[in-house]
Amino acid sequence: MNNLTYENLNGFPASPTEVKKRREHVKAIIISHPRYTSIYNKLEEIHFYSKGSIHADSLFLYGNTGVGKTTILEEYRNNFERYIKDGYTIVPVLYNKVPVGATPKSVASSLLRSLGDPAYDKGTENSQTARLLHFIKACQVEMIIIDEFQHLIDRETKHVLNKASDWIKSFCDNAGIPIILCGMPESSKIFDHNDQLDRRFSEKIEMDGFNYITKENQIEFRAFLKNMDEKLPFNMNSNLANKKLADKLFYASKGNPYYVNKIILEATTIAAKSGGDFIDENHLYDAFTMIKISKRPYITNPFGKENFNILNAFEREERKEFYN
Repeated sequence: MNNLTYENLNGFPASPTEVKKRREHVKAIIISHPRYTSIYNKLEEIHFYSKGSIHADSLFLYGNTGVGKTTILEEYRNNFERYIKDGYTIVPVLYNKVPVGATPKSVASSLLRSLGDPAYDKGTENSQTARLLHFIKACQVEMIIIDEFQHLIDRETKHVLNKASDWIKSFCDNAGIPIILCGMPESSKIFDHNDQLDRRFSEKIEMDGFNYITKENQIEFRAFLKNMDEKLPFNMNSNLANKKLADKLFYASKGNPYYVNKIILEATTIAAKSGGDFIDENHLYDAFTMIKISKRPYITNPFGKENFNILNAFEREERKEFYN
């Protein structure tokens, strides 16, 4: 609970400033569920074991949007702050997002920019890459995280894939430090075009959303909701982990953490605006109406339904999709 930070509203609508404060609080919540923790621990292992090693380890992390890949990578980066030493900015962990429609040259440029090079956009691909490798040593970079990796291979021509795979492989070899590539599942196709790169990233981990099939799955999802409930900017429990409410939250999100967080964020806003001291199902109902999931055109709002059955809800949705 957050009773030391947030006062009870007692039915009086929160001010816009207070609503914003509570929204930002929810946005900053990070729940370390078992799979999240497992991947974070893997990053720590790779980072530690690669220091002073003859061959640094690397990792390809992939998964659909919204499952928390960027969240975990940014959290890891944030735990290694930059600092100044002998006139140089030391960057223990360099994190960078690949720009849309990227080329090896623009990736090198983007990495240089993340390192603080004022001339990041100057020079040829080869000169930028050489300068990047120089600054990696000068800034004592210990690990590089390249996120949104799929943007490097948005164009699926054989030439693009070959050029990108050759550059990544060469860059990894010359950098000599662990590289974490992260992207959508389709970005894995780059490894089909370079056996050496595939071996370099032999460890590939998929990060996915929650499942709800087994009892263990349901316990894990409800534990996630309970932990989130405890971190919400209210003094009273919203009982999100209640089995009936958990069923509805899973159906609404299909286990994707992004949609869980988005629904709860908007429900928090609605509750605070109405003077509520916890999230109730009416808030969740209204929050759900604000969210559109383009890949699920026949989804129905599960909140506010007394006799909601998650299996029937999924079956109805699938039937509508099949016949339309």
